[in-house]
Amino acid sequence: MTLLMERPVHEIPVACSYRWYEQIDYGDGMAVAKVSVSLDERVLTAARAAAAAEGVSLSSWISRLIDHHIGIQEGLAAVREYEAEHGPIPEDALRRADEILDRLGVGRKP
Repeated sequence: MTLLMERPVHEIPVACSYRWYEQIDYGDGMAVAKVSVSLDERVLTAARAAAAAEGVSLSSWISRLIDHHIGIQEGLAAVREYEAEHGPIPEDALRRADEILDRLGVGRKP
C-alpha cells in the first residue's frame, strides 16, 4: 500500500468515467455498483501490486481506499464542527492524541 501513499490521495491522478453503471447484489446484503474508471498507468500498476500484496481484488482494494478517504474527510468535518461550537482543541489534547496515534502506527508523518 505504500506505493500509492507516497503522494496524498488528492494528488493521485484519477479520472472517473461513468460510461456505464450497473447495480449488482451478491446476496450478502451489500449492493455493489459496477462502474468504469480511468487511471493513470503508473497508479494502476501500483494499485494492482498493492491489491495483490494484500490478497484482495483491485476493486476491493480501491473500494477500501475510497472508504478510508471518506472516513478521513468525515472525521475532519466533525473536528471543524466541534471547533466551531467549542473553540480550538487544546494543544495538550492534540499532543496526547498524536502520541496515541504514533503508538498505533497511524500518526502524522513529519
